[in-house]
Amino acid sequence: MNWTKIILTGAIVWFMQIIVADLLAIDSVRPDFVVILILYWSIKYGRFFGIISGTVLGLIFDLSGTANFFGLSPLIYTITGYISGNLHGVYTKLNPFYFSISWIIILCFQFLIFCSVQYQDIWVINQKIFFGKWIGTSIYTIAFTGILQFIHPLHRLN
Repeated sequence: MNWTKIILTGAIVWFMQIIVADLLAIDSVRPDFVVILILYWSIKYGRFFGIISGTVLGLIFDLSGTANFFGLSPLIYTITGYISGNLHGVYTKLNPFYFSISWIIILCFQFLIFCSVQYQDIWVINQKIFFGKWIGTSIYTIAFTGILQFIHPLHRLN
């Protein structure tokens, strides 16, 4: 494991999340590049590295002043790192369809937790708008992950 490459990649993705994600925002829905990185790292290096990277990147993201709820980012990134770390080395054992559905469900679950805390006031007022934000955020990030699949597929990480 090349630590310089990992730290540099993490810094670039963090910078992209702060600058580029706001430019790509549609209403208040924006892609989450950090969770894509944690998904890739967890599948490549395993559950332990996913948990540690999720916690560290979540804390860095919260301390950079972009979070509304302190501690939400480390929580959701750690959960995503743990769950997606279970996909480490199982591509040869799973059907490719089930492997793809697995990481899509993991991202949807991550954004359900995020939206439940971030948009809790919208849940009380209008549940349709809440589900629109959840589905919109999930699909937006899944679309970027799908595009990244053409460049560097998840199943080749193992």
